[in-house]
Amino acid sequence: MILCGGDALIDFVPVDMETGDTAFVPKVGGAVLNVATALSRLNEDVAFIGAASEDLFGDMIIAHMEGENIDYSRVARTSDDSTLAFVTLSGGDARYAFYDQTSAGRMWGGTDERPMVDALHIGSVTLVFDPSASAYEAFARGMSEQTVVSFDPNCRPGLVKDRDSYKDRMRCLADFSHIVRYSDEDFDYLFPGESIDDVAAELLSGATKLLLNSRGADGATAYTKAGKASVNTPPVEVRDTIGAGDTFHAATLSWLSHAGKLDQQSLAEIGIDEALEMLEFATEAAALCCMMDGCNPPTRNRVVAEVLDS
Repeated sequence: MILCGGDALIDFVPVDMETGDTAFVPKVGGAVLNVATALSRLNEDVAFIGAASEDLFGDMIIAHMEGENIDYSRVARTSDDSTLAFVTLSGGDARYAFYDQTSAGRMWGGTDERPMVDALHIGSVTLVFDPSASAYEAFARGMSEQTVVSFDPNCRPGLVKDRDSYKDRMRCLADFSHIVRYSDEDFDYLFPGESIDDVAAELLSGATKLLLNSRGADGATAYTKAGKASVNTPPVEVRDTIGAGDTFHAATLSWLSHAGKLDQQSLAEIGIDEALEMLEFATEAAALCCMMDGCNPPTRNRVVAEVLDS
């Protein structure tokens, strides 16, 4: 079982109308829920922990989890509003405007439960503001002694009010996480002017066993105890990039799970050839997501078939 904790929200995705106007269609999303959805489609047992509103959007989120076979028994329903995100697309790249004041996810206060799972994945907008940010940090720190903690900051600068405090929290989370992913945009925001090689070396000297740097069309790199491995992104016709990074991260976790590497000791022993195979699987999954409208992750059979054909 892989447990995902963080944002579950509604993306309003732009659709061009015949009249020439643009309509916004509500779609269930959120970076961490996207990871959970992708994991389920990749044949992983997955659960979600956090909060969802009792409003109609919260009902959509729960219905999505049920339809995708995501265990939502640890999702608290509250009277707070759902988080809404309006999406704009420029050349296929997504930009977001969030409406998140006192939302259900943002107000999640944590739990003393420490479930026995293979991995915990956390990230994104629920790590920006308290109480949810402190609650997920405490939960992940407590879980880090017994399981693999996977962390993707998935930064949303438009939400951040105090950049220095936010950067400090992101670094603190990375310091005790075993798998860390930085997109190129996230890295530039969190480490302006620094080298990803230097940051990777520093993190790998501590608790981190695997650092991922995903760069969209420019490929991806994995930093491990054994060294550095990089692959190119498969060429595809991009519809949009919504959920591509989340799918990449989920596919990495799924590859590790199927390879019997999703534990702290095995992560520390991953070799270069294994890292390359993992990256090929993850970048293929992300590329397939880019061919679809919105976050629509591929199934495991589809990814495997594309990898074998490449």
